[in-house]
Amino acid sequence: MSRYTGERVMLREFRQEDISGMRAWATDEAACESLGTFYVSPQTWEMTERSLSLFLNGDASGANFVIAERETGRYLGQISVNMIDRIALHGELSIVMTPDSRGKGYAREGVSLMLKHAFDAMNLNRVHLKVYEDNPAAIACYTACGFVREGVLRQHAYHRGRYIDVICMGVLRDDWRQTH
Repeated sequence: MSRYTGERVMLREFRQEDISGMRAWATDEAACESLGTFYVSPQTWEMTERSLSLFLNGDASGANFVIAERETGRYLGQISVNMIDRIALHGELSIVMTPDSRGKGYAREGVSLMLKHAFDAMNLNRVHLKVYEDNPAAIACYTACGFVREGVLRQHAYHRGRYIDVICMGVLRDDWRQTH
């Protein structure tokens, strides 16, 4: 059973069979390059297995969920809030979607559900993220979910053969609650 259910997606715990969905994005160059330098090249099968084991065993830090189709439970992507500061009550959001689930609004709904979890269940005051300047679809998704641009890390990433800016975005619990 899902903790958070939206119109078309739900956030649920990881399952062993999610490895095929994880492999869909982990071997997709576009997905990996948007995740930063850890995923410069596509992941090996063993790397994906290790990641899934961390989730299944409860050894991964933060809050980690699968974004799944509401009706079928099919893996569409995954979302996390990590780097949690228990004093200042903030954490960093990250998300990745399978290639066939991008551009359909699933990520937007998943981010909204994760913010509900972060603010209600985790009692965070702020959720923040970093996104490459050349990812307008992600920036639009985050903006639609209530994130605001807070700053720029100039030429912070080397991406597609050039240095690019990284946009810092954040959303505060009080601001989010006013719109939700």
